[in-house]
Amino acid sequence: MMLQLEQNLKNDVSGIYKDEVLGKLNQTASEVRFELSQGVDPEQYDKLSRFLKAIESGMEVVEEVWAQK
Repeated sequence: MMLQLEQNLKNDVSGIYKDEVLGKLNQTASEVRFELSQGVDPEQYDKLSRFLKAIESGMEVVEEVWAQK
């Protein structure tokens, strides 16, 4: 089963869709980094750190799926 995101990336010859997805993920990652830099309690720090790692992993997956056309 192919996800809609995966299909859109595979059909995105110009890279415009990929750049849009990466831009949204990058923006979210920046917001999480900002939140972390403001100082949060240890439990929140752990959650935000794991969320940031997930976003970064997602960005890598987007790049890989797009490259596998």
